[in-house]
Amino acid sequence: MLRDIAQRVLWLATAIVDAANRGRPNTTGVKVGGHQSSSASMIDIMVALWFSELTAVDRVSVKPHASPVLHAINYLLGDLDAKYLPTLRAKGGLQSYPSRLKDPDTVDFSTGSVGIGATAALWAAMSHRYVKTHFPDAPPSGRFVSLLGDAELDEGAIWEAVADPAVARLGELLWIVDLNRQSLDRVVPDIQIERLQSMFAAAGWQVITIKWGRTISAMFDQPGGAEFKRRMESMPNEEYQRMLRADSSELVERIMAEPGSDELRALVASVSPETLAQVVRDLGGHDLGLLLDTFAAVDDTRPSIVFAYTIKGRGLPTEGHPNNHSVLLSEEQMVQLATSTASSLDDPWRTFQTGSPAADLCADRADELTRTPVTQSKPDLVPTSTGRSHRAPISTQAVLGRLLADVARAAPEAAARMVTCSRDVASSTNIGGWINKTGVWSIDDRRDWFADDSERVLKWSEAPSGQHIELGITEVNLVCLLGELGATWSRWGERLIPIATLYDPFVNRALEPWSYGIYAGGQSILVGTPSGVTLAPEGGAHQSITTPPSASSSPAASPGSPHSPRIWSGACCMR
Repeated sequence: MLRDIAQRVLWLATAIVDAANRGRPNTTGVKVGGHQSSSASMIDIMVALWFSELTAVDRVSVKPHASPVLHAINYLLGDLDAKYLPTLRAKGGLQSYPSRLKDPDTVDFSTGSVGIGATAALWAAMSHRYVKTHFPDAPPSGRFVSLLGDAELDEGAIWEAVADPAVARLGELLWIVDLNRQSLDRVVPDIQIERLQSMFAAAGWQVITIKWGRTISAMFDQPGGAEFKRRMESMPNEEYQRMLRADSSELVERIMAEPGSDELRALVASVSPETLAQVVRDLGGHDLGLLLDTFAAVDDTRPSIVFAYTIKGRGLPTEGHPNNHSVLLSEEQMVQLATSTASSLDDPWRTFQTGSPAADLCADRADELTRTPVTQSKPDLVPTSTGRSHRAPISTQAVLGRLLADVARAAPEAAARMVTCSRDVASSTNIGGWINKTGVWSIDDRRDWFADDSERVLKWSEAPSGQHIELGITEVNLVCLLGELGATWSRWGERLIPIATLYDPFVNRALEPWSYGIYAGGQSILVGTPSGVTLAPEGGAHQSITTPPSASSSPAASPGSPHSPRIWSGACCMR
């Protein structure tokens, strides 16, 4: 049944892109675009998840170029009306990449901003941990899954997030890498999988690699099989991809291009050319049974990453081609694909026949994945004034610290929903008083060895009850977490008021990932303290000359919009 569903998803995902380009009236002559090959490599992984593995409380971040697969799956589950299937990249239609706010079907995370969407699930997991420690009646969560392409691992945002010490304790976190060994322009010459594996392992993650499917693995166990495996694993990525493009009658000689034993030749010649073509394509990321076994073996006490080897364009005429990233199938190729997947170009959106095993499975999974509507908690009234005035001149940084303290006194209910974040500059951005009062949030209690030090001004009591989250020196992590903390009202019905502080010259680095959080529905406050102004003799040592234009040109929604960003910088508030 899963294989039948995977074949239909392959057709639907490809047809969604085809309809946007060949089926939609277009007088400009400019192609709409889409990613049929990038979608094809993810289909088996996503079918295994949605039609067997996921629960209603799991949340998934889908790789940007696999958005047609997500929409195809949602359509089969009854979560998307057929009228949207021909609307990819049209105004009011399906978005180019998964969008939590703009797509008409269920999308858990907005992706497309490379690297940031993949890490969003990580920060959402941390945000849910925070919500549950402060509001125990908040809805439960399941796993937070990120589906990402191997080329996305080049992004620095990935490694900044993975390296954060708190992440090693997020056992609900699962990343699955679509290891198709291609980027946009080329076949990746050296994926260095061992290096990637060791980097995740060093950060405390469980690392699982599924390279070969069970059919080819069975051949590896036969006489000559060990040599066959060495040959397949030692060949460069480019040679393997070229073999996928070759006629099946050439495969024996291509495998024997390097000197091999008679036993190896006998093994690869023992099956028909057509069977051998399927054998060399038998990668772990396309073996549905192996995928299910792998997901069942995931350790839930620490974050896990699965490197699943796949083929870009799997099942399409573009399979394995080094330039297949945005190539579109012709009408003739679409007809051939329809035949091979038991579909029809004349009736592209046909679903499974009622009463068939596949139709019944779709219906059962639709029921199992139905989510309980989010009930918003009663909002706490935020005062317009704290009732306190300060007569003596003070710096803007001091104002921030006093404001947080005053809100805690004047509106304790609202203050209970406030959470501050900092990237190792909490004391120098003047929120030490707030931290002394509320404590630092941690997944577990941590002993404060300086609690008995009478000379200590800044207390650092770490416990699940704390309301300040401290991160390492990375602006991307700071604002990515800020965005997910600001989205808890829509995910679990509990609103937080997240406030992040950093030196204002570094707002530039934070703008793009912060904009992503806003686009995904995160509501937050970013405070840039004027380090180059109020630190007097230090002057512009923090490059603060660039801050005023960056603050004034920050992304903004219309005044009053629920998703309007806020930047506080210097003595002014900019909307």
